[in-house]
Amino acid sequence: MKDLSLQDIIVAHTRTLANHLEEFLPLIRLLLLLGEGPVSPEQVATTVHWTPQQVEEILQTWGLVVDAEGTLQTVAGAGCALDALLVPLLSGRSSQVSATCPATGRLIRLIVTKDGIQDLEPTSAVLSLRLPGETTNAENVQATICAYGHFFVDREYASAWPGLHPEAVLLSVEEAAHLARAIAEAACGYAAEVQP
Repeated sequence: MKDLSLQDIIVAHTRTLANHLEEFLPLIRLLLLLGEGPVSPEQVATTVHWTPQQVEEILQTWGLVVDAEGTLQTVAGAGCALDALLVPLLSGRSSQVSATCPATGRLIRLIVTKDGIQDLEPTSAVLSLRLPGETTNAENVQATICAYGHFFVDREYASAWPGLHPEAVLLSVEEAAHLARAIAEAACGYAAEVQP
């Protein structure tokens, strides 16, 4: 397990985003568009210059669904712990998150809003995170980063869990929310700078 400052973790993520911006930009624009209100997959496809099938594939990859009313929903168990915080911040839509701690089987619940975390239960919850590396990009981020992001009931159980990646860092949910906000702000800034 790595021991890094929150600022080092933020820099690692925002640097990877900047280095692979062209690859991540369609997903960023997709989440920003979904945050504007109900949209159809066809509207999304037109805006991000993809086919409706490509939109469906990227939504599935990231554990997202646009329901019949055009509202963004998350799929339980899909994505990673950091995504559960990042997606609501990028889309601007509050989200109820529930996850099962892999070490204890206990349920962890929280609400993510644009203003932060609410109703965290248990309050001792942490999440694991593997930092992006030199080869991390939009195509492999699910396998290299997201597969190792989990919510745990507390730091003690997380540290002792045999499935914890040796390069993982553990963050309180509040620290992780700060990281997610920094990534979301960087992503929004990049999206505004690079017009489609």
